Amino acid sequence: MKGRVYLVGAGVLGIDNLTLRAHRIISEADVILHDRLVDESILNIAKKGAKIIYVGKEPGEGPEKQREIVDLMKNFAREGLCVVRLKSGDPFVFGRGGEELQALEAEGIEVEVVPGLTSAVALPTLARIPLTMRGVSSSVVILSGSLAGSEDEGEYLKRHAKFPGTLVLLMSMRNLSFVARNLIEGGIDPETPGAIITSTGSRVRKELIRVKDLLNTSRREKAPGVLVIGRVAEVFLR
Repeated sequence: MKGRVYLVGAGVLGIDNLTLRAHRIISEADVILHDRLVDESILNIAKKGAKIIYVGKEPGEGPEKQREIVDLMKNFAREGLCVVRLKSGDPFVFGRGGEELQALEAEGIEVEVVPGLTSAVALPTLARIPLTMRGVSSSVVILSGSLAGSEDEGEYLKRHAKFPGTLVLLMSMRNLSFVARNLIEGGIDPETPGAIITSTGSRVRKELIRVKDLLNTSRREKAPGVLVIGRVAEVFLR
């Protein structure tokens, strides 16, 4: 008997922002492997008897952890179980969903991907910041503030510093000063407006800044969030 794996996006801020399809699949799953930022309200819809296993990776954990997660999915699927790999946001936006899909399909395991609201788009929207807007910004790029590979993070940021639209950075809350310094060295105007948007429980908090404000900061936001940089950050302050 063959099982199936679902790579499911949990979206942001709990069950209210979960898609109907994700809700149904989670509630029917035999096994749920969930990340660190998945809200408890979503785990609570699991059926009675479902195995709920925390597999969240902490900052700095290497590829061994990821291999363990993939092995768990493979083994449970081979037992004929319905397995949900539950990720905050969307599985394919800095979530290693693509790697997991490749690894599972290489073993002949059936996989379905269920999209979710990515924080890169959802949190700015909830904070009333339009990432694109006529006459203000006609493009947006989503960046990682923390690279997993061997690429130089500073050079990566500098290459995007002169992007003409809106910059959205995920995984940047712990290195805001580093991000600001490299963007300025790459040519961004230090006066460029931005916003730090964090989420706790069902609440979103927004702080408007200029890129230069982050240069000497020692703050390391513990709450998950995104950094938005561009004119859209202050569009409703005029």
